[in-house]
Amino acid sequence: MDTALFDKEFLRKLESLSFIARRLYRGQARGAHTSVRRGTSLDFADFRSYQPGDDFRTIDWGIYGRLDKLVVRLYAEEEDLSIHLLLDSSASMSFGSPPKIDYARRLAAALGYVGIGSLDRVGVTTFAAGLDEAAGSPSRSGSGGLAPRRGRAQLFHLLEHMSAVRPAGRTDIARALREYARRCRTPGLAIVITDLLDDSLSGYMRGLQALRFHDFDTVLVHVLDREEIGPSEQGALRLTDMETGRTLPLYVDRPLLAAYRRKVDGFFQAVESFCLKNGIEYLRAATIVPFEDVVLRYLRQGAHLRARSS
Repeated sequence: MDTALFDKEFLRKLESLSFIARRLYRGQARGAHTSVRRGTSLDFADFRSYQPGDDFRTIDWGIYGRLDKLVVRLYAEEEDLSIHLLLDSSASMSFGSPPKIDYARRLAAALGYVGIGSLDRVGVTTFAAGLDEAAGSPSRSGSGGLAPRRGRAQLFHLLEHMSAVRPAGRTDIARALREYARRCRTPGLAIVITDLLDDSLSGYMRGLQALRFHDFDTVLVHVLDREEIGPSEQGALRLTDMETGRTLPLYVDRPLLAAYRRKVDGFFQAVESFCLKNGIEYLRAATIVPFEDVVLRYLRQGAHLRARSS
């Protein structure tokens, strides 16, 4: 995999984008939070009621004069980022046309290109039942994961690493993301790209909550093939679990397909509700949607990707 897979116009558009992580600093006035990190700035975000111990400089005296109520101003910091690309490489990611893994790694490569171009630190780790060993490590791990680093050379290593990924094994999202969150020494923006097909339907919740608990801004990109969303085949079938090898003879008719779609819709709604409740940006991407649109349109509509300031 190399940037030649992306046409020049797409690369030019990627170069106009950058990532942003926004964190609220309660009770600090503009300029009171000092940092030597590149690109750090504070922007007004919201108000909240004054609490004992808050800095008097943060009180909005104009509101006090009008409403006789003490409130403080909240600010958001735009940080120099470590971007963690967490790519599902379990066996189920080989399903589809195109295979979900091809779609996912092209998406990850494009996001890595944006981060490297913005002088952010970018790393990639694949996971299935376990985790590559790059989490927070200052260099490449023996298993092939890459810890976040800056520089054009890192882009080459990212592309090289993702080209070598071969889907295999079962999925344990909770175990993998918990371990990554625990071991990582430089939390930042975690972009998890996965089909969420796990033995435990709630495993993704525990994994994503671990990232949030360890101070990661988190984006979940849910990659699916259209046949997983709305299967078209009917009749006598033998289904094979790509991760366990188990088979299931099944007769598929219209009522069964309708029940399946209701179940899938319910799962989608549960994921969306969970992400909204936990402050996680969520994007569901079917592989029939051009991945360029996912980056340039849908992710850009979220909170973490924006046009770069000139």
